[in-house]
Amino acid sequence: MFENGVNWQPIDPDKRGRHKTTTSAFDAALKDLLTEHNPFFDSLADNWKRLFPDVPARPGRYEDGKIFIYVSNAPTAFLVRPKLRKIAARLATLPGAPKRIDLRLEQHVLT
Repeated sequence: MFENGVNWQPIDPDKRGRHKTTTSAFDAALKDLLTEHNPFFDSLADNWKRLFPDVPARPGRYEDGKIFIYVSNAPTAFLVRPKLRKIAARLATLPGAPKRIDLRLEQHVLT
């Protein structure tokens, strides 16, 4: 049903976006508001490709003293996991680095 050039039919739930319910959208928005901001992490995110050009991952978020590294799929996580110690050692040498670097891998769709 079109009225004034707009399709007013409900959108199929599979095509609505990343949130299936209003509750999940509110939870995601609240989590975004509560995300910790850390100057070291911000500089890491800006310089990641220069520091680690051969690592198919990127820093995703900083939460509770942990740096979450996002990978696109399980095989990529399998390739990146052995490199985490070298990544942590390199990060420890950067200015402003925390005393303890705790890296975690998470699978996310990378854009």
